[in-house]
This record gives sequence, C-alpha cells and structure tokens, in this order.
Amino acid sequence: MPFSVQIVATPETSASSVFGLYDTLVAAGRDWEHLVSGEEPTPVFDVSLVGPDAEGFRCGSGVWIAPDQTFKNADDADIVVVPGLTLSPHDRLDPTQHPCLAWLAKRDLAKTRIVSACTGAVYLAEIGILDGVEATTHWAWEGLFRRFYPNVRLRIDRGLCFADASRGPVTSGGTTGWQELATFLIAHYGGTQRAVRAAKVWLMANRGELQSPFSSMITTAPHADAIISRAQLWISDNYAIDNPVAEMAKRSGLPPTTFARRFRKATSKSPQDYVLALRIEEARQLLETTDCSVVEVGEAVGYADTPSFRRLFKRKTGLTPVEHRKMFGQSRFSSYS
Repeated sequence: MPFSVQIVATPETSASSVFGLYDTLVAAGRDWEHLVSGEEPTPVFDVSLVGPDAEGFRCGSGVWIAPDQTFKNADDADIVVVPGLTLSPHDRLDPTQHPCLAWLAKRDLAKTRIVSACTGAVYLAEIGILDGVEATTHWAWEGLFRRFYPNVRLRIDRGLCFADASRGPVTSGGTTGWQELATFLIAHYGGTQRAVRAAKVWLMANRGELQSPFSSMITTAPHADAIISRAQLWISDNYAIDNPVAEMAKRSGLPPTTFARRFRKATSKSPQDYVLALRIEEARQLLETTDCSVVEVGEAVGYADTPSFRRLFKRKTGLTPVEHRKMFGQSRFSSYS
C-alpha cells in the first residue's frame, strides 16, 4: 500500500513548496509509467493536505488552498511534511497564532515521521524534535535559530539533514530545497530507481549537499545597541584594512571583551566572523559584477595572499572564486537581457 503523506497547508505556507511537494510525491510511481515505460502505475504515496479548516484560505504566497483534512479530524499518517513558511526571520512564534504546532506536538513519533522543507524547520524546532540533532533551514533564518533554538545543531551550509535515513526528522534547505526533500522521500520509501525517474521527469538537477553557494553570510537583524550599529556602519567601509577588529573595538570606546560580547549579542556573530563575512560577501559581489581577476578581488577585500584567499573562499562558500563567477556572474545572465 502507498505510504500516507500529509502536507501541512496553513495561511503561512508557501504555495511553491506545498504544490511542488504535492506534485512530485503524487507522481512517484505514476508519471514515468505513463510517459515512458507503459508499466502499471504503482503510486508510492497517498498525499493529502491538512490544515486549520477545509473551507479554504489564501496561503502566504496569496494562492487559494483548500485542505483535504483539518487538524481536528485528520487521520494518522506515515509522514507529515511541513513545507516552507512565510515567517519572520527575527521574532519567535506565538503558539496561539499557529494551531499546527499543537497538532504536530500530538503526533506519535513512533508511527509518524515529521519532516520539513525550508522554514518549515521552525515548526519542528518549536515543538522540540530538533533538539540535539543536526538540522538545516533557509540561511536567512540562521539568526532566529541561534537566538531561540540553541539546542538545534544547525548546519546552514547543508541542503539536507537527517540523523537516520529510516526514522526521525529530516530537514531541507531554503526555498527550492523542497526538491531535495522530495527526492529523499521518493528514494527512501520508493527506491533508488523511482528517485532517478522522478529526477528525470521533473528535471531535478543534483545541486550537491551544500546550501552555502546560495546563502548570504550577512543578513540584517534589527537590534537596539547604538554603539554596535555605529561599529557595523564603520566596518562596512573599512573591512579591508589591516586588523579591522581591533580598530573597530577601539573606536567603540568599550573594553575589547565588552565590545566582543555586545557585538555577538547584537549580530549573532563574533567581530572576527562578521568581518570575514563582509569580506567574502564583497568578494562575491566583485566576482558577480566585474571582470576583476581573482588576484584583484582578493586584494580588494584585504587578502594579499591569493592562494589563501582561494582556500578561504572555497571553505566558506563551497565554491572556488572561478566556480562562483560561473554560477552567478554576468555571463550567465547576459543573454537574457
């Protein structure tokens, strides 16, 4: 019998995540057979949408969704999928505004596996099932996890995380990361051959395990520390100088340890990590928007030793500078304009 799958559909859900997962999971064991082999279809999954009511509503993307089941009357399922959600990357959830949380918390984890795509991992973190395990989510929500869910072993560099392929939570990375989650579910519950066929039918390229090439190392997180705000403003123009962290702390007027503590509290990064992130982001911009050589890019952001710059860039982004330019540089998009 097909495995039963419930995809959460709430006013916060992303339409692309909900319907992308729905289409690919429903098609497993069906579309290849219709389009290519002529074999009798044997669906892997029985998929339905579960939400707060069956009357319908507009989801976070503005698309109308009408769930098949409600949280009050839904049957048990083998798998519950929490898709991407339109949530604040700064503020913790108010459980009273998210009835799905209470419903998820009541699932019997011995019978039902709960997995997530993109920011759906916030729900899993909120009910505690990610405590102590590696998990990923959209990179822009890293600060939220660091502040409110410190027990999650966050791997924002990864595109897919699970401790055990056979049981327990599975989380996938940002936005179109639902494709990797769908591929995992098809491969695990339907077998490798069906996963290969799904990848071919849906043109789901292997993006590798990494989310790092797509993430920004600097995100804007509001805070009320005026001294740190001024330090951030200064370093944004002076990150390439020698020993910028010491100069930034000196300009703040605070003792170095106090400055470092307040800086981390305000930005979720140490001053050293923040400067490194600024340098890498500026290097990315130069690679994407100019024809500067790798040597020139490295020097522009404060690295005179080109081999060291290449190694650092690869370690932080998952790509070499040349690979990054090929993926995100002007030449890729110039023919579209």
